[in-house]
Amino acid sequence: MFSYIYRKLVIDFPKITLFFLSILIIFSLYQSKNFNLDASSDALLLEGDPDLKYLREVNETYGSKDFLVLTYTPVSGFDEKETILNLQLLKSKIEKLTWVDSVITVIDVPLLKSTDEGLMDRLKNYKTLAYPEIDRKRGFDEIINSPIYKNYVISEDGKTSGIVVYLKKDERLAEYIKIKDNYFIQSNDVGLSKEEKNSYKKFIKEYEEYKNLYNTRNHQNIVEIRDIISKYGENAKIHLGGIPMIADDMMTEQIQRC
Repeated sequence: MFSYIYRKLVIDFPKITLFFLSILIIFSLYQSKNFNLDASSDALLLEGDPDLKYLREVNETYGSKDFLVLTYTPVSGFDEKETILNLQLLKSKIEKLTWVDSVITVIDVPLLKSTDEGLMDRLKNYKTLAYPEIDRKRGFDEIINSPIYKNYVISEDGKTSGIVVYLKKDERLAEYIKIKDNYFIQSNDVGLSKEEKNSYKKFIKEYEEYKNLYNTRNHQNIVEIRDIISKYGENAKIHLGGIPMIADDMMTEQIQRC
């Protein structure tokens, strides 16, 4: 059956087949201008997912920020002065990026067992590995043996630590997502009136335009932090991760394939 149709269309009428294929290709190329790739973390989530709804409710109540994660494996140990200095320099460079809110590293965690001061003094004026007069060997032993820090701040073997880079919240994008969620909920519950549907179409156009701008900025941010990481690769092995990076890499890969 299919072979008969194929022979009739393709073999018996090749010119007509090529004509329709040409129209299809031209139409596809024309419509490609409306194709958008989304690199926001919002694009990695399924709209209407109950877990997503719960997550957003928690974030609304307690607050949340997007973040990037770096793994940092220095050539020398974390109890070496050179490693502490390099980590301080890397942290300082990242903190100066305009889109970064704060940076937390292993040299920022409080040490409570690394001095002989009284407990209250240690709680009020806690020291860190970056403190000039701290016993770094004793401080590092506290971190590596702490059930709070081990496998969270630093790996079990003590060779790799995590760096968390919190990003400044995009309030405008957050408001757009909130409005879009409200439209989605209303559409499922009671439906949208004709006027509301028209308003929704206008809103979606505005939302997509801003998301494209957000995606461009996110890509620039990832390029910036990777540039900084590359300059500190001589003294440590550094890897970048996090949802904003994953989303951007997905978009970049798709663009390269096109």
